[in-house]
Amino acid sequence: MNERPKKQTISFFGTVGAGANLTLVSQLITGRFKTSVIRASFAPGVERLMTLKYFISFDPSAPTTEQPKGINILQQTGQVPFITGDDEFKSLEHEVLQNERNAFLKVFAENADSFEHTIDTQITIEYLDDNDDAGPDEPKPGDS
Repeated sequence: MNERPKKQTISFFGTVGAGANLTLVSQLITGRFKTSVIRASFAPGVERLMTLKYFISFDPSAPTTEQPKGINILQQTGQVPFITGDDEFKSLEHEVLQNERNAFLKVFAENADSFEHTIDTQITIEYLDDNDDAGPDEPKPGDS
């Protein structure tokens, strides 16, 4: 029997160059899910000059000149559509339902600093059972 886990943490790690952007992409998530926690570590010296945006998308592309297509999950209800920091660890409980299958999670880093910075962030998701009522229809990730 090939049973899927109930919960997984998807890690994103990379380096974004000085004055550059970088999109990191998860593997294909074939089931319905909801996000539960977003965590990010910001090294000393970032000085809030690098921002991280989190997307649900239906394509595996990783653009560097613009934000990825899809829904920015922090923009739905927040004042700002990103998180940032300096010499700190942030953990946000943030639930977004994804009722459609075959989606990707993406992290878009924008670095306004004159030094490169490391991206070290995780998104924890919980899989929804096929018979779960995930609530009202959520908006589809589309072109933003």
